[in-house]
Amino acid sequence: MRLDKPKAVVYGVGITLFCGVFALMLLWILQSDWQSQRQQLQSGQQLIVLSYSSGYIPGVIAGLAVLALLFSGLTFLLFAGEKAKTFKSALIRFCSIAVLLSLGGVFSGEIYLANNWDKQAINKGYQPCPVGTLLLNRVTYTAWVKNEALCYNSDIRRIISRGTAEETKQVEQYWQAQQRQREARLKLQQG
Repeated sequence: MRLDKPKAVVYGVGITLFCGVFALMLLWILQSDWQSQRQQLQSGQQLIVLSYSSGYIPGVIAGLAVLALLFSGLTFLLFAGEKAKTFKSALIRFCSIAVLLSLGGVFSGEIYLANNWDKQAINKGYQPCPVGTLLLNRVTYTAWVKNEALCYNSDIRRIISRGTAEETKQVEQYWQAQQRQREARLKLQQG
């Protein structure tokens, strides 16, 4: 199949713009997720939820940037003539290697960022809930607690189903109400 230059330019520019817009959207999602993670860690709540899915995003953004470079480069090379053949093979070789590196970055970035979030949670006095206790349906989410008893509480299990910030606030309210009830019982027993 042979494309004429106007169609090739439209396709090249379209794919480049799509990659750029998609990368910007992912960057916004990444920034929002990191802000949410920081807020969870700084909240001091008894239970926080950390999501590790955003760790994949930097590698994906790098891959999209490489694809945008490839398609914009190939589009510009349409007008370069015969001299473009050497640049075209070099561009394709460079972009092939860069895509493979960004694919590796997808997984290594996730591992690095997950370890980083885990270290921050541990430094704040949290410990992860054992596997199979909370957030059973969320693969990339982990509940972290200051008191491990929260991991086994059936009421908290009902509250935490998706791992949202609202649910962690509900858990905090529940925990504080439980503490007030315990204190009231102790006062009644002592008095």
